[in-house]
Amino acid sequence: MKKHLYLIITLWLLSFSQVQAQNADQQYYNSLVLRYHYKAASFVVDTPVSTTSPQQAFLLWSSNVLADSTRSALSLDQFDAAGNFLQERVVPEPGRTLPYLLPKKIIRIKNGIGYYLLGYVIQSPNPTGGINVYSTPVVIRLNPSLSPFWIQKLHFATVTTANANTLIEYNDIIEAANGEIILAGRFSGAPAGQQQVVIVTRLKNSGAIIWNYIYPPNQPCNANALSLTEAVDGNIILTGYIENCTPPGFAGPQRTLFMSLQPTGLPITGFAYTGVPQSAGRKIVKRTFTAGNDAFFITGYIDVQLPTGAINRQIQVLDVRENGSIVSLFHVGDGGQEEANDLVIRDLGNQSYYLYLTGYTTSYYTQVAREVYFAWLRYIPGNLSLMQFNTYPQTANYTTRTGVEIKAAGKDRFAILANADYILQPAAPLSTFSNVLIRDLQVSTTECIKLHQPPITPYQYSPQQLGITPSAPLFKQYPENWSQLLRVLPKLLCGQFRVDARGALNSNIIEKVTPVADNAAKDAQRKDTKVKVYPNPATSQVFVEFTQPVKEKVLIKVFGADMRLLRQQEASDNSRKAVSLDGLPAGLYFIQVGTRSHQEIFKIRKD
Repeated sequence: MKKHLYLIITLWLLSFSQVQAQNADQQYYNSLVLRYHYKAASFVVDTPVSTTSPQQAFLLWSSNVLADSTRSALSLDQFDAAGNFLQERVVPEPGRTLPYLLPKKIIRIKNGIGYYLLGYVIQSPNPTGGINVYSTPVVIRLNPSLSPFWIQKLHFATVTTANANTLIEYNDIIEAANGEIILAGRFSGAPAGQQQVVIVTRLKNSGAIIWNYIYPPNQPCNANALSLTEAVDGNIILTGYIENCTPPGFAGPQRTLFMSLQPTGLPITGFAYTGVPQSAGRKIVKRTFTAGNDAFFITGYIDVQLPTGAINRQIQVLDVRENGSIVSLFHVGDGGQEEANDLVIRDLGNQSYYLYLTGYTTSYYTQVAREVYFAWLRYIPGNLSLMQFNTYPQTANYTTRTGVEIKAAGKDRFAILANADYILQPAAPLSTFSNVLIRDLQVSTTECIKLHQPPITPYQYSPQQLGITPSAPLFKQYPENWSQLLRVLPKLLCGQFRVDARGALNSNIIEKVTPVADNAAKDAQRKDTKVKVYPNPATSQVFVEFTQPVKEKVLIKVFGADMRLLRQQEASDNSRKAVSLDGLPAGLYFIQVGTRSHQEIFKIRKD
C-alpha cells in the first residue's frame, strides 16, 4: 500500500512540475512555404480579453512566399498558453500585389486595451500619394479582438519623384504616459549612397501626426535609433549607434548613441560613447523613477581588443543617467562573439536589479554557428555578477539561431523569441523559421538547457558630446487595407510549452508595459471575503460556502492552469455547493465564484 502511495505521489509531482515549471523549445513554421522564410519579428504575452477566453501569446511574423528577403508579408498570429495556433488576423490583402511589408514590433496598449503594430514597406507596388515609393512605415492599432482600429502609412505630405526614394524605417515604438505614440528609427534622402540620420515621430492615439524631426550628427555620417523609452519627466531617451567617419564617405565604425529629446521633439543632449573599436545600443530600459535624473540600462554589443590585438565582440551592459553621464559599463562574454538584442529587468530595491537578456553567442557550439542564449545577471551600481547563462541544446537541423526578444511569461518564467536558419535538404537554400523558447528559473535541473559561465569585466567609455541641429520633414498619413491570408503551425522540439500570462503581468519585470494588479490573487486573500472554497488540496470535489447572504444568482466556474474554462454550474441560494473535480487530472485549478456585482477567484490544487 505504501509503495502504491509513493508511486501516486511521485506521478502527481511529475505531472504538477510539468504544468508549473518547464523549459521548452517550440518551432513555428508555415507548412505551405517551407522552402522560404517564415520569420518572426516581435511578440506579446498577454492576459485574455475575458476570464473565459484562453491566455494569449501573439506573434508578429514576416512570411516570405518567394525566395527574396525583401518580399515579405505581415501576419499577426494568435496562440494560446500552450503554444497552439488560434487565429491569424492581420495580413496583406490577397486581391492586391504583395506589398512586401516587413514587421518590426507589437506592443500592448497601456492607456486602453488593444495593441499597436509597427512595420515598414520596401518597394511596394501599391502607390503612396499616387507614386511608387521606396520605403513606407506602417502603424496599426488593433482592438482587443485583433481587428484593425486604424491603419496608417506615413510618408511626405506631398510625394514626388524627388522624395520617392527616401528611406524611412522605424525600429521601435512605445506608448507615452499620456497615451500618445513615439516612433524612432532612421531616415535618408535615398536608400543608398546618402547619409542616414535619426528620425523620431510622435503620433496621437488616433494615429494623427503631432510632430516628426530628424537629428543629423554634426558631421556627414550615419546614425540610427534602435530603441527608445520615456523618462518620468516625459523626455524621450534613445539609443542606437552613430558611425565615426570622415567625408566623403558615410560608413565607419559604430559607436553607442545616447540622445535625449524634450516631449516636443527638441533635442536636449546627445553623446557617442567612444574608447572601443565598435559598440552599439540595441535596447534601452528605464530603471529609476526620478524626474530629471532617471537612470537607464543600455545593452547591445561592445568590441574589446584582446592582448593579442584581436577584436572580441561581447555583450554590453551600460548604466547611464538622463544627462548622458555613465554610472558603470560592463562586457559579458567568452572567446567567441556575443551580442544582446533585448533586455527586461526586475527591481530588487536598494539600487539592485536582476537583468534578463537574450541575443546570440558563438562560444559554445561547433555545428551551430550561432545559438540563442538566456542571461540572468545581478546588478548593483559598480558591480555586475552572473546568476546564470544558458543556451538550448540543438534539437533540429539549423545552422544559426538568434534571440530577438525576451518577455516575462510567468513568475520566474521567460519566453524568448528566436529566428533560425534551417537546412531542409542538403542542396536546398536555407529556410528561416522561428522558435519560442521557455526558460523557467524554478526548474532546478538542466532540462532543455545547457549552462555556461562567461566572465564579466568592467570597462570605461569616453563620452563624446554631439552637436545636433534638428529639422522637421512634413509627413502625413495614407490609407491601406488588410485581410486574412496564411497560418503557421507549431512543432514542439523540447519540453512542455506554456506561458502564464497572468503571472507574467505580476512578475515585477519592468517592461514597456506597466504591470497591472493581480485582482484574482488579491480577492483570494481578502479578509472580508464573502466566499470560502475548501478543501485545498482537494481530491474529487471542492465545496463553495457563502459567509454572507447572497441575493443574486451565482455562477461557479472551474478553470485549468492555462485559464481554459473546464466546467461551470449555477447557485441561487446560500447553501454550501459541491463542485465536482472528477475526471480532471491532478494539478492546479482556479475556482471563480461570481455575481454581477462581485467576483472572487481561488487557487486550488487537486491531488
